[in-house]
Amino acid sequence: MFLLVGILMTLATAALVLAPLVRHQAAPLTDGPDEVALLRELYAVKDVTYEAIRDLEFDFHAGKISESDYRELTGRYKIEALRVVERIDAVEARLPRPGGRSRGTK
Repeated sequence: MFLLVGILMTLATAALVLAPLVRHQAAPLTDGPDEVALLRELYAVKDVTYEAIRDLEFDFHAGKISESDYRELTGRYKIEALRVVERIDAVEARLPRPGGRSRGTK
């Protein structure tokens, strides 16, 4: 009796696993993990950019770099930080909100 139940369970499991292959069904593709990975990378770049701006400010106040170099470099890093934040906003707008809510709704 137990042997028959075991065999039936094995056949049912095999049929469930092999059914998509027999029917030639493709798995649905989602961008979820790729978008989340991109968002993590962008947050890391943002953190590095902000840290560079803080380091430049510290070096300027410590007298390690000239005012012209400080202004030039902080300008570059601020532009980079702005671009990264804009990309973060764009990626976050594409991600589904938890609980099925869209942006701007409470």
